[in-house]
Amino acid sequence: MEADLKESDSNLLNLTKQLDNANAAQKVAAEALEAANKEKRRLLEEAKSRDEEIFGLRKDLELSENGKKEAEAGKREVEARLANAEADFMANFHNTEAYNNFFDYFARVGQQEVLTALRNDHPDFDVKSLEARFHPPNVEGEEDS
Repeated sequence: MEADLKESDSNLLNLTKQLDNANAAQKVAAEALEAANKEKRRLLEEAKSRDEEIFGLRKDLELSENGKKEAEAGKREVEARLANAEADFMANFHNTEAYNNFFDYFARVGQQEVLTALRNDHPDFDVKSLEARFHPPNVEGEEDS
């Protein structure tokens, strides 16, 4: 009976060791599962963030494509208006003041250049009386030099 008792104690000791090993393995498995779940949550958050970023970028792309289309349409409209304005100017050039007084206009421009040169080269000379006689050219749309 004593032999049976020793064998029983030995079996009990083996079962205890197996139970301890199983508990240790279960603890390691539980820690691994907890770490895996934590990593899974992190990856899901990262995926959600990336998804929101992709959605925002797609929205920006759509807005920029719409803006590009609007800009192209605006460019075509401006080009058409410019072409119409050029055609209108060419068709009606003979009716403009610059054309009617073409010779007088350039004569006045030349006179203004002479008066400016006199003013610059001879600052002591009073050109006001000459300026009163020779008015600067005044044609709409033209700038004085």
